[in-house]
Amino acid sequence: MFRIHLGRTREKIFAVADIGSGSAALAVVAVPPKGPARVLVAERSFLPMEERTPEAIATALGTHLIEVGKKVLDSHSKKGGSQPQSVYAVVRAPWTHSKTVEAKTSFPKSARITAQMIGKLAQQALASDTEFEKANILEAGVMRVEVNGYPTNEPEDALGHSLSVAVIISDCQPGFRASLTHAFQELFGGRKISMRSGVHAILSALRSKAKTAHRDFLVVDMASEGTNFIVIRDGITTDHATIPEGKNSLLKRIGGSGMPDNTLTMLRLLARGECHDPACEAVNAAIAKTEPELVRTFGEVIAKLVVRQRLPNRLILASHGDLVPWLTSFFSRIDFAQFTTTTQPFSVTPLKSVDFAHLALPETDVQADTGILIAAALVNIEEGQA
Repeated sequence: MFRIHLGRTREKIFAVADIGSGSAALAVVAVPPKGPARVLVAERSFLPMEERTPEAIATALGTHLIEVGKKVLDSHSKKGGSQPQSVYAVVRAPWTHSKTVEAKTSFPKSARITAQMIGKLAQQALASDTEFEKANILEAGVMRVEVNGYPTNEPEDALGHSLSVAVIISDCQPGFRASLTHAFQELFGGRKISMRSGVHAILSALRSKAKTAHRDFLVVDMASEGTNFIVIRDGITTDHATIPEGKNSLLKRIGGSGMPDNTLTMLRLLARGECHDPACEAVNAAIAKTEPELVRTFGEVIAKLVVRQRLPNRLILASHGDLVPWLTSFFSRIDFAQFTTTTQPFSVTPLKSVDFAHLALPETDVQADTGILIAAALVNIEEGQA
């Protein structure tokens, strides 16, 4: 039986899911009128590392979502938590693909900007896209409005001689979307489900990140089964690519037939300078052998992203915590300078939980990874007053 915390009646309770390429997470989040959301309960389930078809992965993720969801909701109920009023789901690559489309207009003389003008331009931007199947659209939303060439969060009633609207659109594989919808219906019945792409979630969180002063950067988001590259210029997505090289394939490369958790532990100890036995020396040797292969793999996709323009020097890295030190060093010292605007190596900033503390915080007894916190931050941005 769910109950209500009488002392926090102004909070809104949401279930928040984060669906990756090889994992499913669910959390219960309390969003206050102001301040960071509280992650009350959270759990992530990873698929075992084995060969599967995309269809089998989609089915398995739906099953894992139901299992982890039941566990989280049971734990939340035992803590006396109130029932979530609706559900948010962040669906990441390769299940979703995103792009930004833009429309602009000029006025013969300064005009007062209205919501109708913005909406009309947003519709024009959406109509200009011929790549995505309309039936598969997951989301479409305004990401940036410029008046007289300058971005603004309050465009209505402003006087301007030009108006520009950038819209992010994302599609989702129909079969996978159906699998998720079935899982959510089993967990939450007929409650409202709002689905967002991983690109939308991370961009929203980064835009609200207090220390994000730069408007041009490359996001490298490494999940279990692949890595997502998102180029951000002037605050909007301009290019995007995904490759099937992710956490699991890296662990196989450097850990061989060993247990993935053991490999992650050794990577963590190596980063701290606390591992000197033969097993760690073997991992170091495997890393040295793997890096040239990664340079080729990542170099190929990065080269495709610079067809129109060189990449920003700032690289924001999102990955499993135990991989972050190695990947930070890798992208910082490997010579990708030929692809950057300044012909200098990437300046790497790994995403950490503290980066989203102004938007979402786990309770003291809750373990919430970066993916869950980004999803919780998105809910706070859309439902709270963050």
